[in-house]
Amino acid sequence: MSGVRAYAEQATDPRLIAERVRSHTPLVRKVAWQIHGRVRDLFEIEDLIQIGMVMLVEAAQRFQDTGQASFSAYAAVRVRGALTDHLRKNLTLTRLGVQQRDQIVAAEKAVKAAGLDPSKPDVVAAQLGITVAELHSWRQKVSAAPNKSLDEIYDDHSVWFADEGHTPESAIVADELRDILKKNLKRLKEREALVLQLYFVEELNLEEIAEVLDVTVGRVSQLKKAALAQLRVWMQEEDA
Repeated sequence: MSGVRAYAEQATDPRLIAERVRSHTPLVRKVAWQIHGRVRDLFEIEDLIQIGMVMLVEAAQRFQDTGQASFSAYAAVRVRGALTDHLRKNLTLTRLGVQQRDQIVAAEKAVKAAGLDPSKPDVVAAQLGITVAELHSWRQKVSAAPNKSLDEIYDDHSVWFADEGHTPESAIVADELRDILKKNLKRLKEREALVLQLYFVEELNLEEIAEVLDVTVGRVSQLKKAALAQLRVWMQEEDA
């Protein structure tokens, strides 16, 4: 049995699964608390831990040791990914809404410092340089906003909120490779096959695969590129 095939199969020994979950529960709590430190006003730590534990159980069932990656690294990536997905789905306030809310707060403070009444919409609107109607519209947009500014926790370049979805091009490649992967995966070098397994089946991004395999992102990209190139050659041979 190849290492990749073993990786794809689910563990069936309940004692092994239970031991993985037991020994890595502290890991879940650690990752959950790390993320909670960034979003403490928006999510309860207990909820994050529960989501992490569900993913830990799934990871314990799916992982098989091929000698290429440790379960600890694999579990950490999967737990962090599950929590990040949860955050992404539930952070709905737009950056514009955050900016408008912060401007309103700043204007109210400035009005109060000037000895005026910040509860009067016309005074606050004048401080902002907008109409009362515009101020009302702003307040409606941010009325359900959490107390913490999204700018404090959201970063377009942050790995916590990175878009892990495949591009249209990679999705097409995935569809084309689905059938031949089953037949030709065992012909690849084991490490190249494992990278494709993690990318297309486990849906990890390059950064996560690099973390699991303890290599650089550039090395993962090289392995993925080489594996796909070889598979395309085999596809062309089959079409010939």
